Amino acid sequence: MKNIMVISDTHNRLPKSETFWEALDNVDYIFHLGDGARDIEHLKEAYPDKLVFVYGNNDCKTSNQEKTVEIEGVKFFLTHGHHYKVKSSDLNLQLRGLELGVDCCLYGHVHIPQYSEYGKMKLINPGSLTYSHTYCYMTVKDGKILHRAVNADF
Repeated sequence: MKNIMVISDTHNRLPKSETFWEALDNVDYIFHLGDGARDIEHLKEAYPDKLVFVYGNNDCKTSNQEKTVEIEGVKFFLTHGHHYKVKSSDLNLQLRGLELGVDCCLYGHVHIPQYSEYGKMKLINPGSLTYSHTYCYMTVKDGKILHRAVNADF
C-alpha cells in the first residue's frame, strides 16, 4: 500500500505551514503536475526520493512535460494538461490515456478539482493548491486506487 499526495498549479506559492510539510512527510509519493517550477525545485531538494513531477505551461520548460509511472500495479500518466486542451474537454486526454494503456491520468491546468471515469480508466485533476486550495490524496493498493479531493487548510 502506498499513499500519494497529488498537487498542481502551486504557482510558486507552496504553503509554509507546518501542517502542509507534515502531510508531505507522511506520504510515500508526491506528484506535482506543473505550474510551479520553483516549488518543484524546492520539493526535489526536500523529497528527492518521493517526488514525481511534470512541468506546466507557465514553467518555461520544454522538457519533462509528460511522465508515466507504475506504483503497486497501477499505471499513472502525469501531465499538466495544456497540450490536451483540458479546459474545454478531457477527450484528448482520455484518448492519450487509452493509447498509453494507463489506469489513471492525472492533470492540472484547470485550477478546480475534476474527476471522470472512462471504463476502468480514471481522469483526476486535484485542482490548484494555490487558487482552489485543493489537492488529491490517494491510496494505491493491490492494483486499485482510492482517492479523494481535499480542501487544504494549510
